[in-house]
Amino acid sequence: MDNFLNFNSNDSLSNMKLCDKEELLNLLKEYKIELRKELNLNNNITFGLELEFGSNKPNIIESKLKSFNYKLLLEERLYNAWYEFKKETSFVGGYEITTPILTNQPDEWAQLSELCDMLVKNKAEIGEQTAGHIHFGTQVLGSNKENWINFFKLYVAYENLIYRFSYGEYENRRPYTIAFAYPLGDMYYKKLQTIDDKTKLMALLKLMSTEYKRKGLSFYKASNDMSFEKNKTIEFRMPNATLEPVIWQNNVNFFAHLLEYSTKNNFNLDKIEERTIKRKDSLGHLPSYVEIDIDEALEFADLVFDNNLDKINFLRQYMKSFKSNGEFIKTKSFIKK
Repeated sequence: MDNFLNFNSNDSLSNMKLCDKEELLNLLKEYKIELRKELNLNNNITFGLELEFGSNKPNIIESKLKSFNYKLLLEERLYNAWYEFKKETSFVGGYEITTPILTNQPDEWAQLSELCDMLVKNKAEIGEQTAGHIHFGTQVLGSNKENWINFFKLYVAYENLIYRFSYGEYENRRPYTIAFAYPLGDMYYKKLQTIDDKTKLMALLKLMSTEYKRKGLSFYKASNDMSFEKNKTIEFRMPNATLEPVIWQNNVNFFAHLLEYSTKNNFNLDKIEERTIKRKDSLGHLPSYVEIDIDEALEFADLVFDNNLDKINFLRQYMKSFKSNGEFIKTKSFIKK
């Protein structure tokens, strides 16, 4: 792949000749994503992860996690708070490990890799009910109303792509997505039509927020006051659970850039509104979100990412098996071990 594209460059993939697009797709089929030491994110990005899993030996995992935390503390590798263990009440036999607030430090990604390895070795299970929620501090969008409007419009335009990507190494969504991470595209589209220049930021956030955390996005706490900080978060709830650190990292990179792009001066509102019109009749239609649209994916990659490596890693996870499979099964691995 790196002989075809310079990963450090920023090529317009959507404007490639047809023959080059075909070669790109062929190379993608053999390409494998690998864990990076750190991502190319703005320094103000903060995030936290929720690792859900099933286990019939939770006491062992809880004990291992305590040892893990203690080891990190002794090595002075624990910066903010503990990795916490608790029950996940949304399903029987469910448990969850939450990370401290993370800041994209190389050591944090190494810790995540160690943590996933511990869970795999101790028979933690990913299934149809487990999710991989990611929280981002709201300071990335801050108190600028246009940033939030851009974010909602970008989300509406590409919600189908966002969901397919977030299925990770699985071909389709977990069945419980319907109950706990239902899409918001149709609702957001209708509500955005009611705002104007006179609409204040907090009125916008209250309009777009849902109190109950059963939708694909949640930022209820952020809609209650004007303190846009790391403790007030935007939660992406649609990702399937995973014990692959590469998938976690690629998910963080994807959602972080989704937020970051919403703050850019080069935000292409015309292109985004054009895409929304094309998709208007299918907004919020979850069954169709498994379908592949390569032209849409290339367009999105060029808008949101500013280097070829991020674009290729996004496209590889989006394409998965290069099929629109309706089953919740793992695809052939696209992760470099």
